[in-house]
Amino acid sequence: MKKTLTLLAFCLLSLNLTAQDSLRLTFKLEGFKAKDQLSIAFSEGQFLLPTEKEELTISRKLESPEPMAILYKSKYKSLWIDNNDITVTISKSGFKNGIDVQGSPAEDLWQQIVKAPKDERAKILEENIDTKMAQSYLSSRSNKLFPEDQERLLAMSNPKTNDLAKYNISLLGLDVSERLKEGDSMMDFIASTIDNQVTSTEDLRGKFILLDFAGTGCGWCWVEYPNMVKSLEKYENLQVLTINEDFSHERWRKMAEQRDINLPWPVLWKAENKKEIFAKYGIQVLPTHYLISPEGIILERWQGAKDNKLERVLQKHKVN
Repeated sequence: MKKTLTLLAFCLLSLNLTAQDSLRLTFKLEGFKAKDQLSIAFSEGQFLLPTEKEELTISRKLESPEPMAILYKSKYKSLWIDNNDITVTISKSGFKNGIDVQGSPAEDLWQQIVKAPKDERAKILEENIDTKMAQSYLSSRSNKLFPEDQERLLAMSNPKTNDLAKYNISLLGLDVSERLKEGDSMMDFIASTIDNQVTSTEDLRGKFILLDFAGTGCGWCWVEYPNMVKSLEKYENLQVLTINEDFSHERWRKMAEQRDINLPWPVLWKAENKKEIFAKYGIQVLPTHYLISPEGIILERWQGAKDNKLERVLQKHKVN
């Protein structure tokens, strides 16, 4: 209820903005009841929509186009908003496919990009290379372009887009058919922290290695970290490496500060072959852990933050 009131108060305070320099966003709700939990998330935060209303308008001034998410139960729909009169019709039945957006040039451009045939997409991106929508596509989906177009367009893009394209991977669609198994030799790799402190797993021979495949949005990872820090401090012949799926390092740092978590081992974000690393280790669930022997052999693999699993594995393999 508090979030709903905050959104309504925000709307009332914003109505003095004009359509020329602000967003005027009208939601039309179809089939929702007052008890339904429907929310929106954008740069101001996440807010509940009052579903007892069939229509609601909010206004705010945007510095530039930005994405907005509409969430209902476990489903969400994302769209781009900008300083225009925009109408979003949301149907409860067929929620994700039942959202219609009218009046947003930013959303229109995004749809034009994602729906274009592969051979036309590069031209649209190049013509709109300075827009946030084009940069967002290149940072998250450049692998859907022809290799020559991907290389050319990323060379025209800003450094942040290039970093995201290289280091922000998705577990969806990873080919894990050849993943490593217990008893296999590990796949060595070189990766670095956000401040460019480099770790080479090959240089760690002679020590046990605990690989912690994680992500900023992985709730169980954050739940597990305090116990990991406490449990692992007594092991002298063990090197822990957290390898994050995403590249949201600023958000990760803020979340760690909020939870008073300080990991005493490297948190790795960058690797030139990051996607290959996650595919070879068969990462489909976060967190996923691997214990590696001092000789570089995979001793055990497990997923999730299971009760005392970490300590039992270390004791089983006589890690000291």
